[in-house]
Amino acid sequence: MSTEIASNNPGRAINTYDLLEEIIEATGMDRREAHESIHVLLDQLVDIDGHEAVILSTRPMRPELLVRNEGDVDIYWWIEISDDAADAIRMQLIGSERASS
Repeated sequence: MSTEIASNNPGRAINTYDLLEEIIEATGMDRREAHESIHVLLDQLVDIDGHEAVILSTRPMRPELLVRNEGDVDIYWWIEISDDAADAIRMQLIGSERASS
C-alpha cells in the first residue's frame, strides 16, 4: 500500500488528500500549516532514506497540461509515498501535537 499527497506549491490552493485531512483533524492545524509540515517532513525523509525509498511515483493532476498548456497553467502533482514515510509523518505531527497537549 501507499499514500498519495498533493505537491507543494507555496501560495497556491491546496488540494485535499487523506493524510492532510487526518493531520488537520488530529492536530487542529490549518490546511496550509499541515500541508507545509507534511512537506518539510517528506523532504527530511528523502534526505535520510533516499528518494527511491520514500517517493514511489508522481503523476500530474491534470495530465493534459503536459501535452498542451497554452495558458502556462501551473502543473500540480500527486506524489505517491511509501507507507513507512506516511507513518513517520503521522508519528511526528500527531505524536508531537499530543505530547504538547
